[in-house]
Amino acid sequence: MKYPVVILMMLFFLYQQSYAQAPSTISVDGKSEIRVMPDEASIRVNLNAKAMTTKEATQTLNEQSKSVEEALKKTGSKAYTFKADNYFVNINRIYTRGSARDSGYLASQTLEITVTDTADELVKIVEALHQSTDMGFQLNFRLSKEKNKSHQDELLRLALEDARHKAEVISETMGLGQLKVQRVEYGHEGTTRPVLYRSEALMAMDSEKRTAPTFVPEEQTISDQVKVVFLAD
Repeated sequence: MKYPVVILMMLFFLYQQSYAQAPSTISVDGKSEIRVMPDEASIRVNLNAKAMTTKEATQTLNEQSKSVEEALKKTGSKAYTFKADNYFVNINRIYTRGSARDSGYLASQTLEITVTDTADELVKIVEALHQSTDMGFQLNFRLSKEKNKSHQDELLRLALEDARHKAEVISETMGLGQLKVQRVEYGHEGTTRPVLYRSEALMAMDSEKRTAPTFVPEEQTISDQVKVVFLAD
């Protein structure tokens, strides 16, 4: 009867020894953040048209889109790209005092203008839109894909340095010893926080009453993060 007890005590002793010799693990999230000036502007023009048939609604949208495109061409600027997307046609349903009736169709479309010069060329393009349409628009400054990509290595390096610094502080404070990387987990793409600059109606105004718009883009924040697991001997 004594042998099982002795064996259990030996196993318990070995377990304690192995546990005492096992290195501690430190898991930390490294984060990075930098401020960068945007290098392009995005203008979204919202087109809407009502008509009794889908054909008429679509034709009206096409005319509006062509009008905007022609206005942009007249600027002579080469610093923009133009595309149309988000095309929808729905029944124009009107609700009155709990009842509904259909009155033709409502068509909508979004024009996206990407401007790669946030100074003089942007002013020229916005001025052309003011003179050619009374549709609503949104303008925001952002980082191009190329500029975002150019900062990826820097953001990742800063995130890794942040992870190591945090682990070193933990190890030193808790008396855990030297650090060794066990695992790095990274599947996060750097993010940008876009800043909406202006959202208003583009109104055709008399040239004597209208002044050229002034744009002052602000720095935008891009960030990244990585998870690192360290062994502390």
